[in-house]
Amino acid sequence: MTQSASSVLNKSASESVCWNFKLLAHHELAGFGGMGEGMAIQVAKDGRRIMWLAHESAPKNFTGVDVSDPRNPKLVVQTDLPESFMRSNSLELAGDIMAVAYQTQKVGQKPAGFELFDISVPEKPKSIAYVDASGPTSRGVHQLWFCDGEYVHLAAGAPDFTPTHPQDDQFYRIFDVRNLSKPAEVGRWWLP
Repeated sequence: MTQSASSVLNKSASESVCWNFKLLAHHELAGFGGMGEGMAIQVAKDGRRIMWLAHESAPKNFTGVDVSDPRNPKLVVQTDLPESFMRSNSLELAGDIMAVAYQTQKVGQKPAGFELFDISVPEKPKSIAYVDASGPTSRGVHQLWFCDGEYVHLAAGAPDFTPTHPQDDQFYRIFDVRNLSKPAEVGRWWLP
């Protein structure tokens, strides 16, 4: 163990929360914190670095923050969810296209699925397509992965899927989004 690692382990919990990090700035996000695990950085066409953040719960959907100057972050856009019982805790982007996951609190609630946005103008995200994953045993999409601009990988439910256990309503699904306006499911996998 190195001397610096040893000294960190001997500090109190509050002293060792930040190790090798330095706080440069803090933003209140217009009073709507509660971020989910979704976070991505976009380099906009004008060179700005936009940090996209997914919200863990309603009323907000996602937030864009200009972090080009890391000591002076600026709120660019903040969007609302259509319903109070849903969340968008996961988002990913490829270039100027962002995929956002929508999960509901209970099975059967709508809307639940994922949505694709054109974020080429960060201040004005435009919906391109929405994929409905709601159903009688589905809570929609919990997590997604979108890195190549061609396929969205999901932990999701589906309207035609009945799990063997009510808590196992989400499984692996893959959507081809090469035609952004018409996403098509191309694969799914689960343990029987």
